[in-house]
Amino acid sequence: MGKWADGKALSNKSWGLLKENKYFLWFPIIGFLLALIPFLVFGGGALVLAVEEINVWAIVVAAIGLIFINLSFTISGAALVAAVDEELAGRDSSLGHGFGKAFGRIGALFLWSLIQAAVSALLGLLRGNNNGGAAIAGNLLAAIGAAAWSIVTLFVTPFIMLKGQGAVQALKSSVSMVKEKWGTQVTGGIRIGLRLLIIVLPAIALIVGGIFLLTGSGASVSLGLVLLGIGILLLMISAVLGNALRSIFSVALFHFTTGEGSYGPFTPQELEGVLKKK
Repeated sequence: MGKWADGKALSNKSWGLLKENKYFLWFPIIGFLLALIPFLVFGGGALVLAVEEINVWAIVVAAIGLIFINLSFTISGAALVAAVDEELAGRDSSLGHGFGKAFGRIGALFLWSLIQAAVSALLGLLRGNNNGGAAIAGNLLAAIGAAAWSIVTLFVTPFIMLKGQGAVQALKSSVSMVKEKWGTQVTGGIRIGLRLLIIVLPAIALIVGGIFLLTGSGASVSLGLVLLGIGILLLMISAVLGNALRSIFSVALFHFTTGEGSYGPFTPQELEGVLKKK
């Protein structure tokens, strides 16, 4: 098969595995709920300090909040990787098993959260508050940087959870693997992303329509709030699905590229087909 056909097969089997193990969806949901705690606590604190014009401490509190928000998503993502690994090996897993494994690697995951928070802050500074051409250039560079970062860090969590590596070494290993196997994320990831568009596009349309109606009055405002709420909910659903599917995809590819472990329903030919030939 060609790369596009192999990507389609990987996408189909990723969806199939998710249907068989619907509890995978709870990991990103729990991560989101956990992230709400530091968001409300530290975000609220930073807002109060900013209103009081205590700007330095507002930045410090916001930075601490960003770290713990990242940690919440990192822990839930790591727990999902651990659960997917078990299921691909033909063993039953659970929420408890996944989170137990994740908290067992809390030191490395915390350091990885610090690194992610630092990169997020740098990308935010790159966007800046400029106007005109500078703003466009800054946003473009930040978008390119974010995309590149998401690709080269694809295997960081599997290296931490499945190989027992520290955060820095896992980052180096992930970058090295992506350089060697460029193309891994691309075809299969695109196929998964295209399927999610059937949720994302209507969500965006509803949000845009809702915002437009909010500029009106009376019944249109109420309808706008309803549309906006539904659109946001659909975006959240697509994010949860995408998170679970990418974890399935990345763990199977991780095992294949390292030559260790099981990759469940995926065949070596399908996984080989989306890897770059050197």
